[in-house]
Amino acid sequence: MVAVNDKFPTETKFVYVPITPETSDIKACGIPGPLDFDKEFADKTVVIVSIPGAFTPTCMENHVPPFLEHLSDLKAKGVDVFIVVAANDPFVMSAFAKANKVSDDSVYFVTDPDAELSKKLGFTLQLPPGFGLRTGRYALVVKKGVITYVGNEPGSGLTVSSYESVIAAL
Repeated sequence: MVAVNDKFPTETKFVYVPITPETSDIKACGIPGPLDFDKEFADKTVVIVSIPGAFTPTCMENHVPPFLEHLSDLKAKGVDVFIVVAANDPFVMSAFAKANKVSDDSVYFVTDPDAELSKKLGFTLQLPPGFGLRTGRYALVVKKGVITYVGNEPGSGLTVSSYESVIAAL
């Protein structure tokens, strides 16, 4: 499992659908493309919040919204980029961003294809048949490629990966 002071896994590639004026409607689909963590964010402070699934009760109602509501507080603490990640397909993650009214260009809702990053970190979640392997519920703070906070939820609650825990760690 990953720990504080570990290097963030190199060659991490997410899949991302940028929201443009032409694709801002929730019914509009953009074109997915790779988002290379090393190229885009190597010199930045990044908060990554992983959720088991977009549009699920805890993720939609309690986990992601506080981060978005307090984005200015994260930025005041030095955060350059906020990423929400799940194993959902990139079109679902794009719709999830739109449903959350994301318009800030420092916020990304991305796909962890086949939960590869989460596997490397040791933070996957095996759900019952029909739901399959998912990204676990966790939060990371990565500063210039080094992990400075790890909050992997020990159960089904929302504690160490919450907004309150992450902001306190910054």
